[in-house]
Amino acid sequence: MPQSTFNDIEALKVAIGIERRGERFYTLAADKIKEKDEDAANMLKQLGREEKEHAKTFQKIYDSTFELKDDFDDTYLFEPEVAAYFDSMVKNLIFPSDEEQDKVLDTIEDVEDVLKFGIQAEKDSILFYTEMIIYSKYVEAKNAFREILKEEKKHLQDLTERLEEYRG
Repeated sequence: MPQSTFNDIEALKVAIGIERRGERFYTLAADKIKEKDEDAANMLKQLGREEKEHAKTFQKIYDSTFELKDDFDDTYLFEPEVAAYFDSMVKNLIFPSDEEQDKVLDTIEDVEDVLKFGIQAEKDSILFYTEMIIYSKYVEAKNAFREILKEEKKHLQDLTERLEEYRG
């Protein structure tokens, strides 16, 4: 991912979208499986709350970056073509669009389905945030990506352990 075409602000905007979609997925998945496995549903709800907090963290950094940095002009991010580009990127990156999530959720039959999807999403997010650490120019962004990366790794571990328990 070339640094010249994807700056910290763009990465933060994408990260906010990823985390919001993660929150939605985990919350809806928890509702879908709560009757089959209340413990797993509670874990998914907690993951959803954590994704929401991640989005808030990224939003604060995104907002403060403009207060502190004169060399960023984010107005282009809100032009219709650019906004559509980022919307499509976020829709297909890590957690799919709301419509695609709904299709996935409709096919979920049990806890294992949810856990497998969540595991793949967390693996994808770990790759994304690792790239963002490498390519970010600003310490604030790098530090935020590092902190969220640690949490995403914990999510992956939690989901993997829960899947092993479910299968075992």
